[in-house]
Amino acid sequence: MIVNFVVVGLVALIAYWWANQGLFSAIIHLLCVIVAGAVALAFWEMLAFGLLMRGGFFDYYALGTSLLITFSLVLFILRLATNKLVPANLQVPKWANLAFGYPVGAASGVLTVGLLVIGLGLIQSQRTILGFVGHGRTQAGSVGTVNSLWLPVHRFTSEFYSQMSIGALSTSSPLRHYNPYLYQQAVSLCRDSYKNGKGQVAMRPSQASVQSVWICPNTCVVQVRFSRGARDFGNQLTLSASQVRLIAESHGTDRPTVAFPTRWRQEIPDGGSKIFRFDDISHYATTVPGRETADLLFEFQWREGLLPRFIQIKNARLDLKNIVRMPSCERVMAGAGTAAAMTTADFAGARRLPTGLDPRSGGISLSSSLAPVSTSSNMKPGSIKARDKRLTEGVAVFSRERTHIGRTLRIEHFYEPPGTRIVQVDVTRGRPGSIFGRIADEAGDDAVPMLVDSDGHTYTAIGYVHEMTEGIEIRLHPRQGLAADQVPHLPTSGNQKLRMVFLVTVNSTIIGMQYGDAIVGRCTLPVVER
Repeated sequence: MIVNFVVVGLVALIAYWWANQGLFSAIIHLLCVIVAGAVALAFWEMLAFGLLMRGGFFDYYALGTSLLITFSLVLFILRLATNKLVPANLQVPKWANLAFGYPVGAASGVLTVGLLVIGLGLIQSQRTILGFVGHGRTQAGSVGTVNSLWLPVHRFTSEFYSQMSIGALSTSSPLRHYNPYLYQQAVSLCRDSYKNGKGQVAMRPSQASVQSVWICPNTCVVQVRFSRGARDFGNQLTLSASQVRLIAESHGTDRPTVAFPTRWRQEIPDGGSKIFRFDDISHYATTVPGRETADLLFEFQWREGLLPRFIQIKNARLDLKNIVRMPSCERVMAGAGTAAAMTTADFAGARRLPTGLDPRSGGISLSSSLAPVSTSSNMKPGSIKARDKRLTEGVAVFSRERTHIGRTLRIEHFYEPPGTRIVQVDVTRGRPGSIFGRIADEAGDDAVPMLVDSDGHTYTAIGYVHEMTEGIEIRLHPRQGLAADQVPHLPTSGNQKLRMVFLVTVNSTIIGMQYGDAIVGRCTLPVVER
């Protein structure tokens, strides 16, 4: 009740003030508020994470104070400038000042108080703001709306700037896509922490890193490694379901899908690891006290076909990498965070010839060559991209005809990002690495080719080279990997060839390839730097 009266009272007071100052002054002030809010929301994260968070006590207050101070400072400068530039008021009838000045002043009040509520919600404190919790966990542990304000100024403000970020005030990293539903984060998801707000509400992005991401039918699992600095006040990391959210990729006016974790896996003090559910308000993901680093696996209910873009933990937004498509995530969750769907022991005990994928036979090779394709910067289709005269991403069909291409324009290789190498496997029918016939029957419909190294890490195919009678198709998806339905089916006539393309970390050793649940073959291929 208190926060409702305070919010309504402040908005009414601001509306009354500017109605009495005159319609023209009210409009000028509203424009200043809009610009000041946009500038504050454009720079608050940069200021907080880049300048204010230094590993000290102020880290817990940096996000909220950077937003409020920036807004106040920019608004002050704009008001000072407009007062100098437009010293006199525009005379309008008194009835117009009151009739139109009130709504204009009320709009300024909504945005001002909305930013105030959002800023206060990002500051370290207890879970509630004057006894109010907008969004958080229920007793069953699920995340949703707990209460609503009579006048939800924080939601109106967040939605207004969210729309403006893809409209008149659009940027390369719009609020709508990079920090959707900011009002929910501030009131009060990030403050819905351990022991009613005693947990830390903010974390620097450098204190955590995404290790792997697995996309399965209806679920997504993200493995995050936390460093020592992520621990709450230097003691032990605690995370509620409200403080972790997965944000999907979106474009234009689309609203990104946001999901909260339903299960997690963590180490336990007695040794090993265990799966827990976020099905009670008392359940928190934690780390073993005293550990320098810790890995946590978060499982989200996820709509098939969506590509996750960020994971946001205690307001720190982390890019997702090493995305792997899997037919099921149960083995990942049950494997204590291991990246391999099959363990190295599975390959060691496989009843297959050791030379099943012998590099000497050409079944698997450490090569970035496009052969037999040879194209140029001028000749390549616009549907596929190139960088430094190397193909990077896209889909295109190339002619089998050989033409002379100058060396300065010639494109003959796939692009290899620093620290990685391209590995290619011949999966054509009849070859040792074939994924058709019996292997395809064992693998299942959702299978994707995957290499496994000696440490248990997996590498999903990022593309292929498909030699057909009418041309040669190259498909590359290095960011999200190759989906199961994108793997070409070769006819039994044997007149087509297919090579799978993988991007593998240097200094690893590939020990075999699997296709879904089926082991294709074993090998020993050191991935050395070029």
